[in-house]
Amino acid sequence: MGTNLTDNFREFTTAIEDYIDSSISYHKLDVFKKVMKGVVAGSYQIILGFFLLIALLFLSIALSIYLGVLLDSIALGYLIVGGFYILIMILCSFFLKKILEKVLVRKASILFFNDSEDQEDQ
Repeated sequence: MGTNLTDNFREFTTAIEDYIDSSISYHKLDVFKKVMKGVVAGSYQIILGFFLLIALLFLSIALSIYLGVLLDSIALGYLIVGGFYILIMILCSFFLKKILEKVLVRKASILFFNDSEDQEDQ
């Protein structure tokens, strides 16, 4: 009877150790998956932002030249477009931080804490 209890205790401790090892491995994979989702999403946004910035640069140059031709002063066209961007920068410095925090926290929460698709896969 004593050996049976000892054997049961050994099996129990082995099962607990296996469970802990499996749980640690699962959480490592889960964190890796979530980090990689974030990295991929961030990379995608950076690449899109880069091409949008290039397009905006060329459109700004074209608008500056167009306004310069209309006003008979190329420098004035560039000044107007530059002033517009400075105005946007000032507005963004006042309002963008709060909006950006809300959007990023919401998206990060969905990305990292929403496990509904993980539960559907199992």
